[in-house]
Amino acid sequence: MMSLSPVDQIKERLSIADVVGSYVKLERAGANLKAKCPFHSERTPSFFVSPPRGSYHCFGCGRGGDIFTFVEEIEGVQFYDALKMLADRAGVELKSVDHKQKSEYDKLYKLMDEAAAYYEEKLREPARAGGSSEALLYLKGRGLTDDTIRAWRIGFAGDSWSGVYDFLRGKKYSDEDIDKVGFIVKGERGYYDRFRTRIMFPLKNPSGKIIGFSGRIFLPHDKE
Repeated sequence: MMSLSPVDQIKERLSIADVVGSYVKLERAGANLKAKCPFHSERTPSFFVSPPRGSYHCFGCGRGGDIFTFVEEIEGVQFYDALKMLADRAGVELKSVDHKQKSEYDKLYKLMDEAAAYYEEKLREPARAGGSSEALLYLKGRGLTDDTIRAWRIGFAGDSWSGVYDFLRGKKYSDEDIDKVGFIVKGERGYYDRFRTRIMFPLKNPSGKIIGFSGRIFLPHDKE
């Protein structure tokens, strides 16, 4: 059995709620937790923590990520310093930098970026081409401009059974890689997309690399 990496060991021992909750006061909001964002001034809480996903996202300033990203931002440190802080807290021993693991992370970062580009393209395509230009109109109706949509790299996951899976396989990524970042689910007939008919919002770390996505279900008839 393959041993867990230090990152995975830390995530097993420290929940996102425990880490964020040690810095800000969290309140229950359904399956999630909410608070006033610690990264910008606001009156109404728009900062949400999702324990099932192990992530956080602020709908006010756009910051989001996992426990490592949070400590990086709140403490003003780089990833390795955040890793050491959380390792000490979790009681996980760190060894020297694994260059093979770093190469693996770089590959997954690139995979995330290519998936974001796929979702961006689908946002501007009509439904007959597998996209949802209706979702684009919806976003503009909510006050978002083209510049904002491009800056935040907002996209759309269509209703295709395996759209992003087929796209990433076409880019020569393995099933293991695509599964590792959470884009697919394995069923009786093979893999299928986890995200469908959703407006997609990339979550980035302080260096600007995409580390995850959050999504809002959107169907063509949605008007709210």
